[in-house]
Amino acid sequence: MSDLTILIPEPEVVRLGRKKVKLYPVKLKDFELFGKSAQAVMGVMGSGSVSAINNYAVQHAGELRRVLRATTSLNRFQLWWLSAPVAAQLIVQVVRVNAGFFGEALPVMASALAGLKSPSA
Repeated sequence: MSDLTILIPEPEVVRLGRKKVKLYPVKLKDFELFGKSAQAVMGVMGSGSVSAINNYAVQHAGELRRVLRATTSLNRFQLWWLSAPVAAQLIVQVVRVNAGFFGEALPVMASALAGLKSPSA
């Protein structure tokens, strides 16, 4: 039964001002959009330039809103009024949390696969 926490992970909560925001695991239907956005955001973060991060957030605001809508407890109205720098910070947290969910699942998958017998054996 303890494996259910991996199969159905609890959302993590972060604070956005005075508001508590839940960060959810990415759903399979949103995985492609999440992966594309996460890869781009991490690439921009790697540059270390604040202006590059802000420029990315402004140029990809619609995409970021879709990802944040799918992976946070924020509604469309709240996301619409989010500033670009805050949206960029929030997407980084979503990527961090989802990396943690995947990190927790990997050892369970590896041990489950280790118990399987190879067809050639």
